[in-house]
Amino acid sequence: MRIRVSAAVLILMLAILSSGPLWASELRVSLPQSIEARDGWFYLGEYAEISGSREVADCVSMAVIRHNGQFSRDDVIEALSATQAAGSSVSIVMPDVVKVRPESALVSELKAVTAWKWRIDVEVIPTDWNTLIAGYGGFILPPRITPGTRTLAVRLEDKNGRQSTKQIKLTWYQPVVYSKHPLSKGNAIDPRTLGTRIGKAAVMITNLSSPEQLAGAVARKSVVAMSPIETGDITQGSYVRAGTTVTIAARVNGLGIEVKGVAMQRGGLGDIIRVKNLASKKILKARIVGADRVEISP
Repeated sequence: MRIRVSAAVLILMLAILSSGPLWASELRVSLPQSIEARDGWFYLGEYAEISGSREVADCVSMAVIRHNGQFSRDDVIEALSATQAAGSSVSIVMPDVVKVRPESALVSELKAVTAWKWRIDVEVIPTDWNTLIAGYGGFILPPRITPGTRTLAVRLEDKNGRQSTKQIKLTWYQPVVYSKHPLSKGNAIDPRTLGTRIGKAAVMITNLSSPEQLAGAVARKSVVAMSPIETGDITQGSYVRAGTTVTIAARVNGLGIEVKGVAMQRGGLGDIIRVKNLASKKILKARIVGADRVEISP
C-alpha cells in the first residue's frame, strides 16, 4: 500500500527509531501482533503500551488508527503525524502489520447493553473467553450492568441446557479530560488548558470524556493538575435551565434513541433532573450530560 507522506509525517519519520533504548527517544509505542477491536477505527491508547514523556504520551494516546482488518507501521506513523507528537522522537515497536480480529460476542453484547463506545477488556482466569465459550452453546449476562463494573458473573449454558457461572474481570477504557494546570475552587475552567488522553474508566463512570462537556464550567473544588476531571469536580448552572428544550437520549434494545423534551428543573453537569418527553408527555428522570442534553439510564 502506498501512502502519501506529508511534511509532518516526514518530520516524524525522521525521528522514528525502529528499536533502541527508551532514553534515545521521548516516547515508546508498543503494539502486539494482533488485537481485538471494533470495526473501522480506534484510539491508539486503547491497545498500545505508551511510555516516556507524559505530555507527548497523552496526546499520542488519542491518535486515531483506521483499519480494515489490519494496519501497518506506516498507518501508525500517519496517525501520529496528526497529533502534537509530530517532530518528536518516537520509538515504535510493532510488527510490520498488526491483524485486527473482531470483538468477541461478549464484548459486543456488553457494549450493546451499556452503550459503551470504547474498548472493554475481558479477563477470564485461567483461560481466555473464546476458549471458555467454545465448550458452551451461549452465555447470559446479568439483567443490569453498570459501565465501569470491575467483575461480572456470567452464566454459561451448554448445548444440553445445563448452566454454570463464571466470574470475569473487566477493564473499561475511555477518553478522559484533564487540566494541564491545577484547578482552584470557584474559578472558571479555561478550555485552552485542557487535554484528553485514553485512560481506564473509573467505577460508575464519573470521568468526563470530552472537553466540550466543560464549556463554561466552573471548578466546584480544587483539582490536581493532570488528574482526570470528574462530573463532581465542576458545576455549570447554564447547562440546563427550567423550561428550555432539551435532547433526551436513551438506549432501547441496544439502539440509541433521541427525542425532544422540556426541562422541568435547572441543573449542572451530572445532576439528575425531571424532564418532560414532548412526544409521550411523560415526566422522566434523566442525568445532564451536556449543554441542553440529558440521558436516561437503562
